[in-house]
Amino acid sequence: MITDVKVLAQQTKNIRVLYVEDEDAVRDQTMMIFDILFKSVDVAFDGEDGWQKYQHSHYDIIFTDISMPRMDGLEMSRRIKEDNPMQKIVIISAYNITDYLLKAIELGVDGFLLKPIKMDKMMLTIKKLADSILAGKIMKHYRKKLEKEVNKKAEIIQKQVITDKLTGLQNRFALNKALENGSEDRALVLINIDNFDSINVVYGYECGDKSIVFLSKLLMKNMIDNATLFYLGNDEFAIICDASEHDLMSYSKNLQELVSESVVNLNDNEIKFTVTIALAGGSNDLLKHAYIALKEAKQQGKNLIKAYSKDLLIEKLQAQIQEYSPIIRDAIDKSHVVPYFQAIVDNRTNEIHKYECLARIVNADETYSPFEFINVAQIIGLLPEITKVMIDKSFKVFEHNDYTFSINITEVDLNNNYLKEYFLGKLLEYNIDPSRVILEVLEGISVTGATNSLEQLMALKDMGFGIAIDDFGAENSNFERVHSMNVDFIKIDGSFVKDIDTNTKSYSIVKTITDFAKSIGAEVIAEYVHSQEVAYAVEALGIEYSQGYYFCEPKQELCNAV
Repeated sequence: MITDVKVLAQQTKNIRVLYVEDEDAVRDQTMMIFDILFKSVDVAFDGEDGWQKYQHSHYDIIFTDISMPRMDGLEMSRRIKEDNPMQKIVIISAYNITDYLLKAIELGVDGFLLKPIKMDKMMLTIKKLADSILAGKIMKHYRKKLEKEVNKKAEIIQKQVITDKLTGLQNRFALNKALENGSEDRALVLINIDNFDSINVVYGYECGDKSIVFLSKLLMKNMIDNATLFYLGNDEFAIICDASEHDLMSYSKNLQELVSESVVNLNDNEIKFTVTIALAGGSNDLLKHAYIALKEAKQQGKNLIKAYSKDLLIEKLQAQIQEYSPIIRDAIDKSHVVPYFQAIVDNRTNEIHKYECLARIVNADETYSPFEFINVAQIIGLLPEITKVMIDKSFKVFEHNDYTFSINITEVDLNNNYLKEYFLGKLLEYNIDPSRVILEVLEGISVTGATNSLEQLMALKDMGFGIAIDDFGAENSNFERVHSMNVDFIKIDGSFVKDIDTNTKSYSIVKTITDFAKSIGAEVIAEYVHSQEVAYAVEALGIEYSQGYYFCEPKQELCNAV
């Protein structure tokens, strides 16, 4: 989708830009766009000029050509990244050369645009960078605000005793003292009761106090080893411990299940709770970090677990959540999440070799593609439920044939740490050999995935599952990490395949990825093969498999021939 320039301009008007380009015609043409989007754009005429301007000013984004006199764009980018690794840089170049692309990736640049610049590609790149910049500014604002609030509350708490009268637990003042005197190796678990204000309003504050006492006793009976529990007032508890992130995540999931299954009687009314949990570790700002994580979790929904990281987003698309949340919940409750199957053809035999299982929501009114609901499902915590449905229903279909089939797995699924046990159960239930199942993961997991996620993938591969990197080339591809993962398949992103027969740049990128895949022993699947011409071009490159509407569009029934 092409970003609307006027809408984008509202978001980018306060962004400061440095534009480095030695060609007058290109610079003048690009500046026509930049003048609409940005109020402040400084121009440099080569890398040396750009480097000098950078040292005397602050810029949110730097756009630079590569080939320029005195100093090229890559050398200038290297110097800037050494000075400030977080500086956002976009390379704009007419040279679609693998060495340039790899050098740009190594430098950690934030975008790579090819000349002549396509408006939609530029707008999409700027939109992503603007979102990131805005998120950083919002994060900084909330961090400062939170610091101010915490310091203000700390001054009040210092006058109080360290024990809470209602629960008998240590209070916030005691927690702050413990955090001040502790080491960076400890972790903090922040537990917030969902909708606690409603209990006070509906049943009264006395019942609210009884709820706090009930939950405090429940927590005390189910503490993690070597931990201390605090009651912070209102609807919050905190735990200080020495556990690892993996153990904390496991403990938090068990705690959520225990709380949700418990019932407290308030004035002859049975009340059930859910809690949202935030985790923080490895710093001297545990409480601050935990509150940041808690704030984001609360924005996404309830009964969630969120671990602090520096790249947490602050806001989500609330309108989309409101629209699709009831559709998703209804689909899960009524079994309206169904797999569609798209054939993957062996280019060497022109026969169907395997299928990809694609999620759809199908109800009486409409069929929804994953582009409409997957992101929302992730935000509200239901993506693992959709994945489980897809695994179960896909296994049931392929129980009755010998085809290989692939299922999409997300980092959310890996973070929930349930896949190995769940797959084992389904393999036994449907008597399917794991070698028939390919797990497709986005290349983002290979680039930024947590160690635990990658370890789970490797454990599943050791069980016999195949591993495929999906949409390769769409993000900042990490060739070294993909190589180390020992993947079985690389699926080339359809944006490069769809015009491979007419676009020499796309052809060059596909060839580069194909050569890379062959060098690491992985087979290649070309996505978005929509015409005979594209199919011929794919086959000519020696790509083993093709997938696209030219052979078979996704259907609820298997396509038995092409």
